[in-house]
Amino acid sequence: MTPKKSKLEIFRNFKFRVILTWAFFFFGAILVILLFILIFGLIGQNGFIILQEQRYFIVYIEIVSVGLLPVVITIGCEDEISNYGLTLEKSSLLKSLLLSSFLIAFLFSLGYFTTGRIITYETFDFQLDFPLNIYYGILGIFAWGPLEVFFFLWLVYNTEKSFDEKQKIFSWGLIITTILFTLAHVITTRDFYNAFYTGTIFFVLGMIYKYTKNSIGPMVAWTLINGQVWFIAQLLIP
Repeated sequence: MTPKKSKLEIFRNFKFRVILTWAFFFFGAILVILLFILIFGLIGQNGFIILQEQRYFIVYIEIVSVGLLPVVITIGCEDEISNYGLTLEKSSLLKSLLLSSFLIAFLFSLGYFTTGRIITYETFDFQLDFPLNIYYGILGIFAWGPLEVFFFLWLVYNTEKSFDEKQKIFSWGLIITTILFTLAHVITTRDFYNAFYTGTIFFVLGMIYKYTKNSIGPMVAWTLINGQVWFIAQLLIP
């Protein structure tokens, strides 16, 4: 075994991956916040207040705490990305998109009949000049759309491997990841309804991924139904 492989060996341990990623979910967010406070503090500004007022900066918290570690581990350990449903195989892709479209239609209909709008999202009173509006708009859509789904499904797969589970739709990997994902949203948002709602949607997205072995449909679906995506996408509107 070469020294390079021995250094990466610990990251090929599924239990270690899962525990480290969940720990970094919180540690990464705290790290980014502290960096903002430090950087803006050096120029005499309150970084915490800036994060609250100019909320497009929060995208960095999302990218670091949610996406960074799974992406780095996947690339560094040369994981087969099809394990996480990233495949263009025609049959699985079509099934994934079809089932996800049913979920989109259901949630849009539910939103319309309950609130009069297909999607509810906050508006903001800040503006960014070109090209920063394009940069933060696209970055935010990616972070709160496909990247968040990849984070969830990556954890589902690696948690299943931790239990050495056979391939099945209702797995302990999916159940445990959904519970922890929901609790994480309770802690970070302090909104029990939103956390339960989000957790339920991701459980369904996880089942679609498990059934079709494709994650592209769930990524498209979550991008379209996530109010945070619509919130940040306002930056793209002149």
